[in-house]
Amino acid sequence: MLKAARHKEIVALVQGGGIVEVNALAQRFQTSPITIRRDLIELQERGLLERTRGGAVSGEVIAEGWARYESISYAEREREQYREKRAIAELAAQLVSDGDCILVNGGTTSRHLAEALRGHQNLHIVTNGLTVAMEFARSQNAAVYLLPGMVDFRKMASVSRPAPGSLDDITVRAAFLGVHGISPAGIGMLSPEEAAMNRAFIDAAQTVNVLVDSSKFNSQAIFRICEMNRVTRVVTDTGLAPEVRQALEAQGVEVLLASPEEAAG
Repeated sequence: MLKAARHKEIVALVQGGGIVEVNALAQRFQTSPITIRRDLIELQERGLLERTRGGAVSGEVIAEGWARYESISYAEREREQYREKRAIAELAAQLVSDGDCILVNGGTTSRHLAEALRGHQNLHIVTNGLTVAMEFARSQNAAVYLLPGMVDFRKMASVSRPAPGSLDDITVRAAFLGVHGISPAGIGMLSPEEAAMNRAFIDAAQTVNVLVDSSKFNSQAIFRICEMNRVTRVVTDTGLAPEVRQALEAQGVEVLLASPEEAAG
């Protein structure tokens, strides 16, 4: 296929589906990933799409995602899927033992996890979440290490793109991560800084637990954190579609389902 025809089809795919991936395009056009990356660079320079880690997305998808992200406060996020988040946090807390060293990123589900861990003792917590740190301060059962960065008040978290090796001195038994979007292809965030920070968190952990309510499987996460082969387990609610669960488990990911009806409070 001529380059011009390939470019035309790539743009049509982006406009029609929102997101395309380099490897999938390489298979579709029977060419190399390097060629596809060059195509995406050229199309971005022409303003026809936006490149992401491992693919590309339409500018409209980025705009829509950020528009909603900018318009919703942290308090409003707390109210969304409240019972689901509470149930997920209570189930995830059962994965933590007294004396554990864990990493918990910022976000509303993560704050629920911190609350659910009040009964645990002698925990060591690494976090970028302001409300996560404050929740542990209320229970006084943990040593908390708050990571530096620019404060994002929509997530009540410090966010930065870690310098290479900046988290090399941190090793934890498990990471508990809330993310903006998830699919059998991987997990992602809306900003490259958040994605990079969470990749560093994954590198610091022996096991990776992703905490997401089932609505996140319908969310567009533009910047990929990692593929699912880096994830140990997903803790979500009973609203997860059976076929999605099967797709996750087929990749060796353990899936734990929490029932919102059984959540405390």
